[in-house]
Amino acid sequence: MATPAGWRQEGNLPVELTSFVGRTRLLASLRQRLQEHRLITVTGIGGVGKSRTALRLAHQVRQRYRHGVWYVELARLQDPGMLYHTITAALGIADQSPREGADTLAEWLAERELLLILDTCEHLVDACAHLTQKLLDTAPHLRILATSRRSLNAPGEYTASVPPLTLPGDNPSDNPFTNEAVELFGARASAVVPDFAVDEDNITAVTELCRRLDGIPLAIELAAVRLRTLSVEQILALLADRFSLLAGASRTALPRHQTLRAAIGWSHELCEPAERLLWARLSVFAGDFELEAARHVCAGDALPSDRILDVIGGLVDKSVLLSFPTPGRSALPADRHAAAVRRRVAGQARRDAGPASPPPRLLPSARRAQRTLVVGTAPGPLVHADAPGARQHPRRPRLLPVHPRRGAGRTRAAVGAVVSVGRLRFRP
Repeated sequence: MATPAGWRQEGNLPVELTSFVGRTRLLASLRQRLQEHRLITVTGIGGVGKSRTALRLAHQVRQRYRHGVWYVELARLQDPGMLYHTITAALGIADQSPREGADTLAEWLAERELLLILDTCEHLVDACAHLTQKLLDTAPHLRILATSRRSLNAPGEYTASVPPLTLPGDNPSDNPFTNEAVELFGARASAVVPDFAVDEDNITAVTELCRRLDGIPLAIELAAVRLRTLSVEQILALLADRFSLLAGASRTALPRHQTLRAAIGWSHELCEPAERLLWARLSVFAGDFELEAARHVCAGDALPSDRILDVIGGLVDKSVLLSFPTPGRSALPADRHAAAVRRRVAGQARRDAGPASPPPRLLPSARRAQRTLVVGTAPGPLVHADAPGARQHPRRPRLLPVHPRRGAGRTRAAVGAVVSVGRLRFRP
């Protein structure tokens, strides 16, 4: 493999066009992990800032690598067979050898000390896993930083999850003006409306908006764009139709980053049919739920109850659901998870959505949920989302209201609508 004359040894790292907000502890941890591990995959839900975090990290550590930091964008690549060619093109090198491309690339990298960034691997996860293993086995000084909505599951991989930004009010002692989500909204809003500033007059509305958007950077940035024509209060009032509202990103942004609907649709396409079905059926829950409640409500045709745990695991792996142990509790062994899983649907789209027509195939789940609520056939109490005191009992599974059919068969709440993200909470 030939290295062209004048090859840029410093790399091809893109310039950061916007300010980076927050993630101080995460970046410090990743800098340390890059010294300890040769393959790091940054995972997280759609729109949470995986690519942006990786880019910020790369700029912070670029001086460590004698032969530069090299960025390879894979979002637009659809053919796994072209992965090797995409990487060599990004590196600015030419392969004139008749041998297998991965072998010659690995040998070329073996002589160099560099950081290779593979951005957006989730739709090419098998090809990326095999190629990274090949390269790392041959090139002892190579480091690879990947971003993906799911891990590569490759040997030696360290997976680091990017969480949503901290929300105002999570810690009552924090100053809302220095909250990460609020700072991001203020920074992006001032770029759109130069005289905008977060102040005492709008801080309440801004903090509520950031909470309603669950600290997802993409959603916050799309909301800030709307300040060209709407006030913060008007944006809040229109969040019931957030898929239409949260659109209008830069024309040069990737298609999946131009609207919230596209970001969620990208995740949806990555799911297997059973995962898509469970994702839709889980939308009858308004908040945390026990796994047994999910089995009782969501099991049915094409999805027996004994498959629920495995399918939930798939949704966790694809970053549709986030899992974490309850603070102060030790993680549970796998055989106890069946009685101890809770999930919270983030993004109150369905609670705020108003009348919507659910797909007919999802009505049985909603009706089972109603019967479970009324008859109490599932283990543990299930609280109606509109019931008095429902918000005061966050650990009880809550169900979205399914009202009697009105007129042309419309029901309140988008039962079965694609939701943005959920959280699994394991607790005894």
